[in-house]
This record gives sequence, C-alpha cells and structure tokens, in this order.
Amino acid sequence: MKRTIPIAKPLLGREELEAVREVFESGELVQGKKVRLFEEKFAEYIGVKHAVAVLNGTAALDLALKVLGIGPRDEVVTSAFSFVASGNCALYQGAKPVFADINPKTFNIDPSDVAEKITAKTKAINPVHRFGQPAEMKE
Repeated sequence: MKRTIPIAKPLLGREELEAVREVFESGELVQGKKVRLFEEKFAEYIGVKHAVAVLNGTAALDLALKVLGIGPRDEVVTSAFSFVASGNCALYQGAKPVFADINPKTFNIDPSDVAEKITAKTKAINPVHRFGQPAEMKE
C-alpha cells in the first residue's frame, strides 16, 4: 500500500463547507458579492484602502511585479526552492529571475545568499514563505 505524508492539510469545518455551498449555489464563482466582501474585509484587516483578489498565486505575483514597474533589464531575486511561478513572474515582465539558495533548516530563502545576489539591476526580492513558515523578512 502506497502512503503519502501530506505537506499541509486544510482544516475545513461545517462553516467553511456551508460558505462554499453558498458560492456554488449563487453561480458567482469568479466575482460577485462574496469576492467584494472578501476584498473589503481583507483591506480593512491589513490597513489599506483597497485589496484585489486574483485567481491564484501566479496571477498575484504577476500583478505585483507589474504594479512595481518591473521590466526588461531588471532583476528579481527569488528562492531556488519554489514553484515555477516564483521565477516566471519576473520573466513575464521581461526581467531576469535570480535564484538564491535556501536555509536548510527552514527551506525558506537564505537572507545572506540574497545579499550576495543583489546588484544594481535588482528591483525586487520575492522571498517565498514555505510550508506555512514565514521567510526572515527583516534580514
């Protein structure tokens, strides 16, 4: 018998399942009242005027680099241990992804290796938070 060890398991209770059922029954699977409410509540929670919900993490990274004005000849430092979108979001803007190594204890990007990768062309750092563990943002 083949067994797997899950990296993460969602915790879904009755309330979450009911919320999903409501959305499916409404027919508003992409936009609608629930998405607008989520955007408003999230913006309020993090203390900003606006928040925009997008389809997935890839779209979020793409949009973030667009908003920052990342473009050709720019570099974006990101984790070498990540989903392909972490590097592709730079490529979508015509920029160059630069891969930094990870801390083997946390699997997150190693701040000291990031420091070595920074050049005059570096315009952003995409740290990637692995397995529910935040990257070392201060460093």
